[in-house]
Amino acid sequence: MNFYFEAAKTLDRLESKQGSIKGVLATLPEKDRKRTAALVIETLKYKAVLTDIITQAKLLKEERKITSHNLALVLVHDLLLSGGIQAGDGPIKQAILRHKTRLNGEFQKIKIKRGAKANTELAQTGDQRAARIPRYVRVNTLVWSTDEAVKSLISRGFTVSDPFESEVGFSIDKHIPDLLSFSPSTTFHEDPSYKAGKIILQDKASCFPAAVLAPPANDSSFVIDATSAPGNKTSHLSALMKNKGKLFAFERDRKRFTTLTTMLSRAGCKNVEPLNVDFLTVDPHDPKYTRVTHILLDPSCSGSGIVNRLDHLLETEIEEEGDQEDRLKRLASFQVMMVKHAMRCMSPLFITIVRVRR
Repeated sequence: MNFYFEAAKTLDRLESKQGSIKGVLATLPEKDRKRTAALVIETLKYKAVLTDIITQAKLLKEERKITSHNLALVLVHDLLLSGGIQAGDGPIKQAILRHKTRLNGEFQKIKIKRGAKANTELAQTGDQRAARIPRYVRVNTLVWSTDEAVKSLISRGFTVSDPFESEVGFSIDKHIPDLLSFSPSTTFHEDPSYKAGKIILQDKASCFPAAVLAPPANDSSFVIDATSAPGNKTSHLSALMKNKGKLFAFERDRKRFTTLTTMLSRAGCKNVEPLNVDFLTVDPHDPKYTRVTHILLDPSCSGSGIVNRLDHLLETEIEEEGDQEDRLKRLASFQVMMVKHAMRCMSPLFITIVRVRR
């Protein structure tokens, strides 16, 4: 049942806008991440339908043991759409099963009302714009070269060609060194190269900050990544530095910090010192950071205007104009605070990049 509690808490975080779907899922414990992520994504696809079913069946009104709407969502999802609740008997599972007949009845009513012959016809469809975004993969040059990666891919049946014309096609990016683009349908989560840290699944936009900052690959480079988790940009900086110099990676959230350290270890980043510390609490005059030459600052943003393969699932709930304005003001205030603090850590000779999005 802990699996369902974790999935429900993940939905709570998404509901409270604590990050994008991809970002929040990246913070899940790696051991159960794939399973939990699958349940969260599938539940979001059917959220509108599941919510109607739960409401019509009066599940939350009649079962006091189920106090979380999102917990009810994931449990009812598996009951109706995934062959049953995958947990041992307990009071919460029994509470759901007591309403199995009524839940199934409401489910069938919705299918009939909407003329759906298959369950999949009730799922929320994807954002068509996302289908035009390639699947990007960054070669981790701390482990092997881009030439070696290309040769390996070709030996496995991939071809250097337009990734939109063939599912086995891939191309070398024109703007970001060591970045490859593949067909949107290509997946690498179970690929041996990914598990070995040879490739990093990183969108092109996420590659620009480190590429623009471009700290030199020498022992005099001292770099700060102020908001590091899940670690894509941090590992990119480490690769550009060729594991030389020093890279301080700050992450205040404990769970995200665990994700960060796991990724850096897998990627072979040996010049990084991960710090489970809020960058805003760091003394800019601490002797430890007096040699800093570069700062990468990527504070939280609203995500407005960003298109990806998952976040359309969160767009069904329209935010009130006043709430949106308040949230943007808070974000802007936080961003300015981060920028000012970063500037205090610099001398006129130092170089920084500030990446602030609204």
